[in-house]
Amino acid sequence: MSHDAGDVDGYAATLRAIHDVLATCPDLRPGPVVDDAFGRLVRFAIDTPDELAPDVLAHDAVREVADDLRALCCEGERQLEIAWARRIAASADPTAELERFPYLANYRQLCAMERAALCRLAGAGPERVAFVGSGPLPLTAFLLGADGIPVDNVDRDHAALGMSRRVTSALGLTSLGFVRGDAADGGPDLDLGHYDLVVLAALVGRTPDEKARILRRLADAMAPGALLVVRSARGLRTLIYPEVDPPALTGFDVLGTVHPLGEVINSVTVARKPHTPTTE
Repeated sequence: MSHDAGDVDGYAATLRAIHDVLATCPDLRPGPVVDDAFGRLVRFAIDTPDELAPDVLAHDAVREVADDLRALCCEGERQLEIAWARRIAASADPTAELERFPYLANYRQLCAMERAALCRLAGAGPERVAFVGSGPLPLTAFLLGADGIPVDNVDRDHAALGMSRRVTSALGLTSLGFVRGDAADGGPDLDLGHYDLVVLAALVGRTPDEKARILRRLADAMAPGALLVVRSARGLRTLIYPEVDPPALTGFDVLGTVHPLGEVINSVTVARKPHTPTTE
């Protein structure tokens, strides 16, 4: 379907303006200007008609800033998690403070979508989970841990793990563990052989080459038969989180991909590491 060039120009100009606000901020810690710009970006990605996405993404003004915008989103999410981790850990009522996190409802919907996808595509729910790239505020682990599911948060950053430990302790969650490990090359050893499910956070690897390298490392580290959930994005949501093409999951059997509706940003691909063939 073709679209009026003026409409596409208008969407591209709006997106470019959001980028320019974020790019000129002295830092991306939460505050009125940063919060408003990221809020407008999320609404833009969700509300723009899907059929317009290819033309908007192909617009010169958007192509010029797309990579930088994803980098800004990565840093903005990191700063948001740090600020809220500190805020929750210091609160007299950490559970109530967690409920004030601005995107908690999105994470709840995403986790529900992932669990439904696992049941439908793999016929199983998680029993022991590794959350790779957990960061300072591992909301996925909090939500699973609140349901009594054991989750180990895996991150290469000592500071992020320390912060997430403090928040977890404040929330009184006892089924969460913390493991230093690097899903990229050259970091600490990554041992994922004890988990039936590994979740790869969306911002672990921001380029196709980085994602492919990380996915190969996960394939080597995971147990045969274990499941993998890879968070991705499509359409204009790829301006916030990088896209992962299912064929990039070499070493896995791809079971299917689920795309979101409504407020959720991430798409989800479910895959399984094949069982080692029996030798005779």
